[in-house]
Amino acid sequence: MRSAIISILMLITLTGFCSAPASTSPSLPPASARELVQWTYLADSDAPPMAGPLEQTMMLSLDIDRDGRDDIVVGGRGRAPALVWLRYTASGWQRSLIEPESLSIEAGGAFADIDGDGDLDIVAGEDYSSNRVFWWENPYPHNDPNTGWTRRTIKSGGQNRHHDQVFGDFNGDGRMELAFWNQGNRNQPSILYIASIPPDPRQATLWSSTAIFTSTVYAEGLTAADIDGNGVTDLVGGGYWFRFENGRYVAEAIDAGQRGIRVVAGQIIPGGRLEVVTSTSHGQGTITLYRWTGAGWERRVLIDRVEDAHSLALADLNNDGALDIFCGEMRLDGSNPDSRMILLFGDGAGNFHLAEGPPGVDHHESRLGDIDGDGDLDILGKPYNFETPRLDIWLNGTNNPTKLSLSRWQRHVIDDARPDRAIFVLHGDLDGDGFPDVVSGAWRYRNPGRADGVWVRSAIGEPLRNAALLADMDGDGDLDIFGTQGRGSERNGQLAWARNDNGTFTILTNLNAGSGDFLQGAVGAHFTPEGPFEIALSWHEAGRGIQKIHVPDDPDRTVWTLRTISSLSQDEDLSADDIDRDGDLDLLQGTRWLRNDGSAWTSLVLSDSSGNPDRNRLADINRDGRLDAVVGFEAIGVPGKLAWYEQGDDPAARWTEHIIAVDVIGPMSLDVGDIDGDGDLDIVVGEHDPYRPDRARLLIFENDDGHGSRWRRWVVFTGDEHHDGALLVDIDRDGDLDIISIGWSHNRVMLYENLAAPLSPAPTPSPHPPVPTPESPTPRDQHRVHLPAIMTLP
Repeated sequence: MRSAIISILMLITLTGFCSAPASTSPSLPPASARELVQWTYLADSDAPPMAGPLEQTMMLSLDIDRDGRDDIVVGGRGRAPALVWLRYTASGWQRSLIEPESLSIEAGGAFADIDGDGDLDIVAGEDYSSNRVFWWENPYPHNDPNTGWTRRTIKSGGQNRHHDQVFGDFNGDGRMELAFWNQGNRNQPSILYIASIPPDPRQATLWSSTAIFTSTVYAEGLTAADIDGNGVTDLVGGGYWFRFENGRYVAEAIDAGQRGIRVVAGQIIPGGRLEVVTSTSHGQGTITLYRWTGAGWERRVLIDRVEDAHSLALADLNNDGALDIFCGEMRLDGSNPDSRMILLFGDGAGNFHLAEGPPGVDHHESRLGDIDGDGDLDILGKPYNFETPRLDIWLNGTNNPTKLSLSRWQRHVIDDARPDRAIFVLHGDLDGDGFPDVVSGAWRYRNPGRADGVWVRSAIGEPLRNAALLADMDGDGDLDIFGTQGRGSERNGQLAWARNDNGTFTILTNLNAGSGDFLQGAVGAHFTPEGPFEIALSWHEAGRGIQKIHVPDDPDRTVWTLRTISSLSQDEDLSADDIDRDGDLDLLQGTRWLRNDGSAWTSLVLSDSSGNPDRNRLADINRDGRLDAVVGFEAIGVPGKLAWYEQGDDPAARWTEHIIAVDVIGPMSLDVGDIDGDGDLDIVVGEHDPYRPDRARLLIFENDDGHGSRWRRWVVFTGDEHHDGALLVDIDRDGDLDIISIGWSHNRVMLYENLAAPLSPAPTPSPHPPVPTPESPTPRDQHRVHLPAIMTLP
């Protein structure tokens, strides 16, 4: 690999808002060492192996093969192949064909799990010469280049040209839609459409679409974001943002004069609506930030002169928790020889430091993506027609060395044939040896001290057949077991508990019976600081309310009494914590919560969101000091909603819904914890897909920005169905969080060991001769711009 080193220091600090263009001429002192970011440029033989169209119109960055690394898709027009797929591996680049034929692919493109099979499919539209929009079905897990992708038609008819597409749940119905521009040819209007994904997209001929906006002048640029924070994804593009209200889409102008733009949106400045950033994609213009003041959008020019700035992205490039801006200029037909790569590093308060990468590179639809899987975002540069076919890749060296990898897991089966169905899987040190044991159904499994050891199954004891809670109920310092007497999911409200005496269990049934069928939620705690230990219960059967058991001071001999504390129940999981910060513990039911008012409990709604909540957790997702709610919604064998709800100043008011994903099949196993050790909370979700367990995934959603605004998806394992499982615990006491889980349609007890080690290394720079100059080119690079292999940017 060829490389060289160049340091490009901070040039300017941009602050303040103004209506007039801001100057970028004053220079500032160099950035400090801790602000620097090192980028490694992949040169020559280590560059992606490009071939195909000379007009490279489209590029996407997405994880096609679900290995935790982003792949690259490049589309073009003029000659075959129209779409290629590039994978960056430890042994180098692998190139496969998505569309082997020649098509007139336009700029833009989008991806989503269109057919609900758990992998990401691709959408692209054609240019001025065609009126078609297509989607390609991902053949995963058959990633053999000869297997091939299946192309299907979304739109055929109407105007030509489709520059920009994006997916999102734009009307809040829990299902994704596709939004796309249809610009037409010269003197035709630009029309913005939203198309519904058909129930069976593999069999559908065309998708039903609705025009929601028409611009009399050419418009482009499209992104999806919840601008007003009401829990419904909005559209932004063509100088407007579009919100769904009362059954229709309402267009609100941000800057109606800026229609030929690239556009991104995010929480750059804390509080209020999301900010919007645009760059002028054709001709000369600006990079501009828009902030909502409450009365209108305030315009602030960040860079007062850019030319053909057709690449724009908003992300945290240096992992400092603040959003940064990447922008790149084109070299259309070889013009603009000093084209710029612009990086604006944010401080989290709306101020930026400006740095520039090597000039003369053609950036058209360049992207950011983590292609080496190390947890930071790399720059994926794509030209349009200058020195094509070609890609320029810079690997980001920001990765926090203390951050744990989320890409390496080892599956172990604790028990492949547990007798009877179990409703819960639990963990806790039952024998005092310092290692968490596992409990599921009527059985306990002694931790052998290592994940791959032999887990011995022992009966808890009759008639406790379905363990629901581990806690020290008799106050002697070890964990007891509470549960029901029913086998599996049979109807049985009889309760029992197992008193633990140094690893020996005595089964007691001195409890009043519950009124439900089988438990779905059980949480034990001292709900008031000086109060007794109590257990709150939520039953599967509707109409049973929330019941609470009082554990007496003499739990061996006194009957445990039970009372109903709320007639309103969501009949699923329960979580306990001090939601309203008044010193006692409240209960989360899903989209409702019970406020502990001492002698009474008040039922409150935190969200009117549609759907039936299933699993839930209380956790401070955005690190503002208030507990938020993470909820997976019931969806058996079909895509369901995974969301977190942000608590505001008044916990009794409605909480703000943030959609994490709508394509997880049955997100009915869920837990929250700092899985990568970076100080914020991540989410693990297991898919409940009893009809196709071979495709069911165990997923991690990494809190990518530390505040719950951006989530990165990792696949732990595919092929196990999950139900009320996916719990985080450091099972082997090696300092990282492992995952235990069970399912509904099988009797396995599973452990996924977190190996917490870096990915297999991607290619690294090796000793090399100097980078050739234009005066002494290598034959392969005779007409290429030569770039430094390592550049340092603040």
